[in-house]
Amino acid sequence: MCGIVGFYKYKKSEVSIKTLTSLLQKRGPDSQGVYEDESVALGHARLSVLDLVTGDQPMLSGDQNEVIVFNGEIYNFADLRNELVTLGAIFVTQSDTEVLLWGYKLWGMAALLSRLEGMFAFALWDKEKQSFFIARDRFGEKPLYYYKNQEAFYFASELKALKTVLTKKKIDKTALNLYLSLSYIPAPYSIFENVMKLEPGHYLEFSNQGTYEDKSYYQLEDVIEKNRGSEYSDYQSAQSDLRDLLFNSIEKRMIADVSIGSFLSGGIDSSIVSAIMAKLSDKPINTFSIGFVEKEYDESDRAQLVAKHIGSNHTQYMLGVGELLEYMDEIIDYFDEPFGDPSAIPTYLVAKKAKDKVTVVLTGDCADELFAGYDKHLGNHYAEKYNELPSIARKIIASAVNVIPHTAMTNQLLRKAKKVIKSSFLSPQDRYAELASLGFSVSQKAELLQSEYQLDISGKVKQYFNEIEADDMTKTFYSDLKLVLEGDMLPKVDRMCMMNSLEARVPFLDSKIVDFSFQIPLDFKLKGSVKKRILKDAFKDLLPKETFGFSKKGFGPPLRVWFKEELKEELLVLLNEDKLSVQGILNTAYVNKIIGEHMSNKQNHSEKLWLLFVFEKWYAHNMIG
Repeated sequence: MCGIVGFYKYKKSEVSIKTLTSLLQKRGPDSQGVYEDESVALGHARLSVLDLVTGDQPMLSGDQNEVIVFNGEIYNFADLRNELVTLGAIFVTQSDTEVLLWGYKLWGMAALLSRLEGMFAFALWDKEKQSFFIARDRFGEKPLYYYKNQEAFYFASELKALKTVLTKKKIDKTALNLYLSLSYIPAPYSIFENVMKLEPGHYLEFSNQGTYEDKSYYQLEDVIEKNRGSEYSDYQSAQSDLRDLLFNSIEKRMIADVSIGSFLSGGIDSSIVSAIMAKLSDKPINTFSIGFVEKEYDESDRAQLVAKHIGSNHTQYMLGVGELLEYMDEIIDYFDEPFGDPSAIPTYLVAKKAKDKVTVVLTGDCADELFAGYDKHLGNHYAEKYNELPSIARKIIASAVNVIPHTAMTNQLLRKAKKVIKSSFLSPQDRYAELASLGFSVSQKAELLQSEYQLDISGKVKQYFNEIEADDMTKTFYSDLKLVLEGDMLPKVDRMCMMNSLEARVPFLDSKIVDFSFQIPLDFKLKGSVKKRILKDAFKDLLPKETFGFSKKGFGPPLRVWFKEELKEELLVLLNEDKLSVQGILNTAYVNKIIGEHMSNKQNHSEKLWLLFVFEKWYAHNMIG
């Protein structure tokens, strides 16, 4: 695991590749290396996980013709290596990086990428052919930004390395509107105009004239189309196959030359991953969780129950909620662009504690997107139930939820009820957009933003839903993988672990498991109001039965209370009328309105206020001075 950075030159450049590489130190604290010739400059900051002695980068091929910088892990590299040896490849290291070099040489870029099972971003320079490539993994586990000016094409694992070469920093209006709707900025956009994220499953191929072509090597819609009409009919068989696939995926992701562990929240997904790791390991595994002193936020007893059941070396850190505030500014800044998922803060803390004992962790992420784990996946179910009620009952319920104040007791139920009511009369695609958007609606942004910054991006939120021919729930799962996973869940885990020089691996995101998830009928995943049905049934023998009765809890800080207490003063300073008027992006009257409604308990605007809070902090650090 590491960070990569570099540029492909059109003209002579004065940019220092060593300086750019140094900006990625947290991603790669163990060593840094650079390569530069008249055409390219490549930098690599390494976190050593495999082949600790001979795996340094940039790495050149044996004939010195190709050079690569690579961030990530190739889980099937041993199989690929054996195949390449039969074709004449001669390896001098034990690293997966050298497999990429030989794979490109003997198969070509497109064929190489189609064979890879892993998480990665890399850049490869072929001196003989004068060909340059950058590539990103199938689902976007590893980040890759790029930017082009008159001198060169630049790329980097993190935006911080590109900010130094931007000719002019200007906010991208599409990205800003996506952030305010979704709480994150999905690929291909970034907060800065002309800085892009390479989309998952894509690579760029450059000509020696400086032009490039964006090519797709993996398309999830093709997987769905291929599986059409060949779905499982036998539930027991599907359970058995899922067990085999997940055991195999976890076994591959446990290969490392350094210490390894898992995040264990006590939820179904991380508990299953940890239990399988315990089965596969010949000694007790290391598990890590965060608990809170304040009982209303604490679910550490769930993690302890699972840890005891699987016999892990469990490390639990009890924190006061106030301790989350200690790292808040540092975390917000590390993302380099506005990122409004507040669960990044506790994710950072569990990663920070885990790094004291291990270098690699496995997580339970992505099971929700694949197997219907979110409340929004019940949106159709609850909307239908609501619409079945007599009109007078619907009117009474709608009136009641609008007048009941948001308190610690009512907040969670009110928020869910308002979502159901608001989405109950919408079309499936509009309902998806409503349930996926955690921030401001189109009409709310019309009040929030100055006219210059207003842009209707609802079509971009719904674009994946409309991209495939399938039933509404398949469209939902597809959209979640293409939008939410790449834009929110994966960046959160990657950045918070990398901020602590910790590598995170995601077993549920093995491509075979993704394929499988689109081969099973909906009722294998979701039956009535039972979410993740097949996961619970397939792995019930590995976990204590109490685990399956736990309700899903969020992993976020108590924003509703914070903005009335600990963060109130800072919030009011950041959203001060005079400051916002000078900035010229937000309308002060609407901002004051939602602050007033939140403070009076009339509405819970904690997510919206958090988005504005994060944006203003980012703006102060990146756009002023």
